[in-house]
Amino acid sequence: MTFSVTKLAPVWVVESSFGPDPGPAYVLASRLGCLFRRVRTEMLALDSFLEERREPGLILTSGWRSGYAALKAGRRAGCPVVWCVRQEGRSAPMLRSLPFDLVVAPSPAAPTAKFCPTLGPMTIISPAMLARAGKAWQERLEHLPHPRVTVVVGENAYRTQEEALLHGKKLAGLVNRQGGSVLLVVRDDRKSDLTDAFITGLSETFLLVWRQGEPDEEPLVGFMACSDCVVIGGGDGTLLTEACVADLPVFLMEREQDLRGVRGRVARRLIEDGHLRVLTDNFSAWPRPVLDEAGRVAAILRSRWSL
Repeated sequence: MTFSVTKLAPVWVVESSFGPDPGPAYVLASRLGCLFRRVRTEMLALDSFLEERREPGLILTSGWRSGYAALKAGRRAGCPVVWCVRQEGRSAPMLRSLPFDLVVAPSPAAPTAKFCPTLGPMTIISPAMLARAGKAWQERLEHLPHPRVTVVVGENAYRTQEEALLHGKKLAGLVNRQGGSVLLVVRDDRKSDLTDAFITGLSETFLLVWRQGEPDEEPLVGFMACSDCVVIGGGDGTLLTEACVADLPVFLMEREQDLRGVRGRVARRLIEDGHLRVLTDNFSAWPRPVLDEAGRVAAILRSRWSL
């Protein structure tokens, strides 16, 4: 006979995750410091599922279908339900009007009793994860000179080969001026000709490259943990908040006037709050707090519901 300790978990996570990245409810649950269990949405519809298990003390959920299934289960169990939103998009008045006990979402709006805004998407990367990665990667990267610059390239980092080459040469010039090195992570390599042009521009530097599709796991966390600053090109809002978890200066390759859409709004909030700067002609650091939105929200939940 086997017994699963997750059956006693005080926190349930109900969400349908799409793609390789964990959903926002899972990210938040992982930061609470207590046991949690993942529950499939369809299981909540079974009376036997709820009757045979210890009732949860808190349900974290995301998505419309999962959210309302979790809300129904939460009302039956008499526990609060927190609905987590991955990306900014819905208006704050609409989010505040939803029947959940708390809504967590990227938003510039002010917090209320039922609404907890974040500067950007919550990320699975935490200061503790970076500290562990630093110990694991320190020896492997010790041959690379300082300052070490982690450069992470996401979707739509550049539009043409000429622009990619120019960005690469600009970065190489800044790094070589200080005798440093580049640790490059290419998260989106669907336009490999642009990536090749960018790497060509960087070729005059000490350079370590990881590209999407390589057999090794993505080394971004290890690279950041052993670097002196981070430079971001393209990607989404989650990439911005991931980089800002590191206690390092974080720069954008693009100009502020080119920031558009949801990612642009997240980037502008991070710039206004001093977490992010547009790269100019140096990698100078400035005092800023570490951005850990998942940790901050987890502390609010622990305090409110005595987890």
